[in-house]
Amino acid sequence: MPIYLLEGEETFFRMRAQEMIKETCLSEPSLNYSSATGQEIKTQGVDSLVMALRAYPFMSEKRVAEITEWYPTAAELKSKSLKEYFDRPSETSVLVIVNEKPCDALKKQPSVTVVDCSRASEELLVKYIRSKATKRNVVVATSVCSKIIEYCQFDLVRIDKELDKLVDYCADKSEIDAQSVDLLVEKDDDYKIFEIVNFIAGKRYTEAYKIISETRTPSEKQMLIVSLYSHFRRMFYCSVTKEDNASIAAKLGVKEYAVKMSKQQAASFSPKRLKKVMDVLSQADSAFKTGEKPIDNVFYECVFGIMAE
Repeated sequence: MPIYLLEGEETFFRMRAQEMIKETCLSEPSLNYSSATGQEIKTQGVDSLVMALRAYPFMSEKRVAEITEWYPTAAELKSKSLKEYFDRPSETSVLVIVNEKPCDALKKQPSVTVVDCSRASEELLVKYIRSKATKRNVVVATSVCSKIIEYCQFDLVRIDKELDKLVDYCADKSEIDAQSVDLLVEKDDDYKIFEIVNFIAGKRYTEAYKIISETRTPSEKQMLIVSLYSHFRRMFYCSVTKEDNASIAAKLGVKEYAVKMSKQQAASFSPKRLKKVMDVLSQADSAFKTGEKPIDNVFYECVFGIMAE
């Protein structure tokens, strides 16, 4: 197709789609490929982009022009040069627009082919893990797949890298087991916060403290306080609103999966308790930033204050 919009939060899908298009269209990438950012297009104007797309390819079937993070408005797409190109795109060029966030103005253009690069469901990720492991003659149970997915917080780029490591490590026994995942896969920071909150919700304070105690440097301690505040704030908002997950995610600037998990965790707390925990965390952060207390004092007062609420 002449124009592709690769749109969605999953970096792995966006990267793979880019590779597939270039592999299919380009024989001489050094002579027929160009890239720019949306900001560069905004600064330089769109005429240079249109001229590049109208140029004939050299020793290649197609030319490919790639723009990342470009969010033109409907009015901007009505400018003469862009409108003419989108109405009659070149048959010898491919325009690839790579955006993490939605752009309705682009999606409404008839000549634009939209490629959904949103986060994959757990079911699809399990299939991907099993497929890749099977190619190396290694089996993996569904529960182990779920553990990998949770530790990587549904980030397929991380899942793919961690899977390479796991397959190599488990090749001799031909199975990826839960123990190997615990040994080799580094838990995502967001997952650690999720795990701490789960333990606090279940009053499993010893297990929560075990994870918290791994935080050693002053910067790590401050970051943990900030991250916990952000997490409890999200849970509080989820507990007091009746909006759907997509609306909440858009307002909070997070993924829908994060909202879904926050709602599940918030069910273990009353809104009043969530608000009290937020206050403890907010006061702790303020006490450190204003120099009222050193970070170590603030950190441990904060930790035990949360558990006491």
